[in-house]
Formats: sequence, structure tokens, C-alpha cells
Amino acid sequence: MLVLEKLLDIQELATLPTVTTKILQQIEDNNVDIRNVAQTIETDASLTAKVLKVANSAIYGLRTPVTSISQAIITIGLNRLANIVIGVSIFSRFMLHSQQYTKQLFEKLWWHSASTGVVSKTLANRIGRNYKELEFIGGLLHDFGKLVMMQYKLADYVKVIEITTNEGILDTEAEKRIFGVDHLEVGEFIAKKWKLPSQIVNVIAYHSKINRLKEDVELTSIIRFADLLCEMWGADFFEGFQIINFEEQPSWKILLERFPELGDLDLEKFTFELEEDFKKSSEFLKIIASA
Repeated sequence: MLVLEKLLDIQELATLPTVTTKILQQIEDNNVDIRNVAQTIETDASLTAKVLKVANSAIYGLRTPVTSISQAIITIGLNRLANIVIGVSIFSRFMLHSQQYTKQLFEKLWWHSASTGVVSKTLANRIGRNYKELEFIGGLLHDFGKLVMMQYKLADYVKVIEITTNEGILDTEAEKRIFGVDHLEVGEFIAKKWKLPSQIVNVIAYHSKINRLKEDVELTSIIRFADLLCEMWGADFFEGFQIINFEEQPSWKILLERFPELGDLDLEKFTFELEEDFKKSSEFLKIIASA
């Protein structure tokens, strides 16, 4: 589609940050030397500082602080750290660039994205699943397509928000009306161009149409359910829901089928317990926004 091709004219979308590209290439090698990965990350001093701050933040709750990338890899694991690097580098790049636009609107999207990432991590811990930080990074980037559309034509995305608010329709329907594509398609297009991990691509492309997904269904369901919780409890971003019946949501049905013990979860009580997650989200945003 014409809109998708035009997106590549945006400088920030043309290529991934160099360090991130190298990291993705290195971790594909089963015989990768962690010292080489550490050296690659450390070529970017700002990224290194942010990654270490995130690793030492309340999000991970490490008993012993890590002071170097090599130590972080040993403590957290190579794949987990690589996923943190991917999320931090992409998030940082767009957060800093977006300061010139309508700050309040972008901050609302950052807040929703960070909160979804942290809540996803809490849910994964609740069911005893280790997704190697893909749940956190997937939550962070799930609405990446919205960010891209806002970078492309902010005035048009404001129209999308007005439609979802005034007409009570979902964001994807409003996006199609204004742009001809929705944020799922846009996010998938860029994520594939960047050769992001397939799990992240699937989360971005299918988080609100999980029934069409054949792979990474469990991971995507975790992130989508966290996304909906955030939509209803103060960390929303204009998805268009007036009310959400969680029991009817495909993501919740999938999770209940795979983890029957979640049937005992008091959703109302659980959402009130998310206050601590929102504090962690705020801490993450402060780290990323730092120079």
C-alpha cells in the first residue's frame, strides 16, 4: 500500500539503530561469544547506561546490582538482555525524537506502552512462564504502529482519536477510515523490515485479532490481556472501548484454557494491585527519557 511505502521516508523508520541490528545478527549465531555481544552494546554509551539502569530497576528486582553488560548477560541471560536492548533502543529513539510534537499525546502513548509491558511481565510471573523478556518488550512495542502513524501524520491521527471518542468505534476501524491501513498492519510492516524477532512481529500484528494467529498465541494473549487491563484502569490510549467484558475476550479465554488456575483470579482485585506496576512503568519511562 502507498501509505506503508511512504513510511520508509521517515528517517527514524528507514533502519534500526546500528547496535540493535548487530545484536540481532549476533544472537542468531548459536556459538556467539557473550564478550562480543557486550562489546557491541558498549559501543553506544547512552544505550549501555539505560540498559544497565533498566536491568537494575524495580522491574527486575535483582538481588545483586549489575555494573557491566557482561555481568548483566551472565545474571539475566543473553536472550533476555538482547530483548531488553531491542526494546530500550527502539523506545529511546522515538521518545527523544517525539519531543518536538504534541508532548501530552505522545506521553499518553508511552505510558500505555510501558504499563502494558510491565503488566504483561506481572501476568507471566503469575502463571510461572519465562518468555525471556518477550512479554515485556512485546507489551512495550505492541502499539508501535500507532506511534509510526503519529510520526507520519499527527493531524490525521488526531482525527482517528476524535472518531473513536465521538463515534464509539474501535481504533482499527477509525484508522482504516483515515489512513487506509490500521496500526497492526503498519507495525507489522516496519517490524518485518527491521527483521525483529518473529514473536514480536506476531504480537504487533495480531494482538487485537488473536483468533487469526497460529504461532505465539500464549505470549500474545498475555500481552493483549495486559493491554486491555491498562485500557480500563487509567493507562489507556484511545482504543475505543466503552466497556470491556473480560470474560468474553479471546485473550482471556485462551489463558483460562491453558491455565485453569486463573479462573480463581479476582480481576477487580488484581487490577487494583497493578498500582505497583504503574510505578515501575513510570521509573522505566524516566530512564528512557534521560539523555
